[in-house]
Amino acid sequence: MTEQVFDPIANIQMMMDSAPENDEQEPDMSMAPPFVRGMNLSGLKFKRVSAGEFDMEWTIGQHLTHYDGMVQGGIVNVIADTGQSFAYSTTSQEPETFSTVDFATRFFRPMKADEIIDVKSHVVNRSRRLGVVETRFINRQTEKLCALVVGSWMIVNRDFGPDPSK
Repeated sequence: MTEQVFDPIANIQMMMDSAPENDEQEPDMSMAPPFVRGMNLSGLKFKRVSAGEFDMEWTIGQHLTHYDGMVQGGIVNVIADTGQSFAYSTTSQEPETFSTVDFATRFFRPMKADEIIDVKSHVVNRSRRLGVVETRFINRQTEKLCALVVGSWMIVNRDFGPDPSK
């Protein structure tokens, strides 16, 4: 019997490698959490993972904006939460569950429908039970910082219950 090795980076990379090759193919959202499927975050693409880092590309859909085409601020926190959870998970040495403790969000420039935003999350600090992760939202065309989200993460005991797909 082969001993399974815990490798969160390899697991995330395998998920990224199974993503559609081009924009014409719809991403497989079946494994995404219910809130992601409900919000239709299909414009979010996972681009790079390494120890303590996770990068995404976000093409902003009109359905995530106000009437004037500007992104609704809460969506920024959802995107940051996604990137930060992956970045934080890469620092795990063994299977563990964790949860967001808080977010501090600073908006510098508006983000608009159809813009491409580079979303880069990195772990600033990780202790035995608590971590701090920073996410930067950078407009690809202008290369300007649009938002900065700093989140705290804590190791918790989460019971996910039975698998609802079975």
